[in-house]
Amino acid sequence: MKKGKVEENILPWGGQMVTVQKKSIKNIYLKVLPPEGRILLSVPQGYSRQEIKDVLDSRRDWLLSRQEAIRANAARPAKRTYVTGEKILVWGKTYELVVREVPGKTARVVCQGDKLLLSMPGYATQEQRRQVLHDWYRYQLEKAVVREKAQLESLVGKTAAEWRFRDMRTRWGTCNVQARRIWLSIHLAKQPPEAFRYVAIHELTHLWEANHGPAFKARMDRYYPAWRSVRKQMNARADFE
Repeated sequence: MKKGKVEENILPWGGQMVTVQKKSIKNIYLKVLPPEGRILLSVPQGYSRQEIKDVLDSRRDWLLSRQEAIRANAARPAKRTYVTGEKILVWGKTYELVVREVPGKTARVVCQGDKLLLSMPGYATQEQRRQVLHDWYRYQLEKAVVREKAQLESLVGKTAAEWRFRDMRTRWGTCNVQARRIWLSIHLAKQPPEAFRYVAIHELTHLWEANHGPAFKARMDRYYPAWRSVRKQMNARADFE
């Protein structure tokens, strides 16, 4: 095979068809693509059919979880415009958004009863309103980590060197094992608190086990026995807007 040439095949796996690309690469790349959750696997040239199956089998739980989340998100209504009357999720509860115009450049978000009050200058754009809410979600997660990390790290027996937050739409969290750095999706602040705890424990557990093999699952069963149920529920109500 010539250098740079890509060999693409469609292979059956787990009752579905997976697109497999063999390339001149050293590492394996696995993606779940919206909107239907199609799996794309890129592997080095020379990988056998059995090796490809082993890769997919080792990531089965993650693949099925991502497909659930992507398909649920694709089935949701049209994107929000962040105007008064829209429904906004905060820690698993639904609030009615109320947008208020205020002078100057101040922006503020406050939960009040069943309302989520967003105060912003009248000239603010839809994207600016969205960004303010996302920043507020990030702040909610920061507070949750400060409040709960000591207990969660004690439970797992590992300590993260750093917790960070970003607008991730294909993962709830990720862990850099070497740097002991954990990233959480800001959209976790829309989920019930138990979903945050599940993802935090999941990523901390990667400091023991890098992959999602039997040893990882055994630890998750020990640290958070209800993790499968929580994962299924959070993926079913995933909201990445």
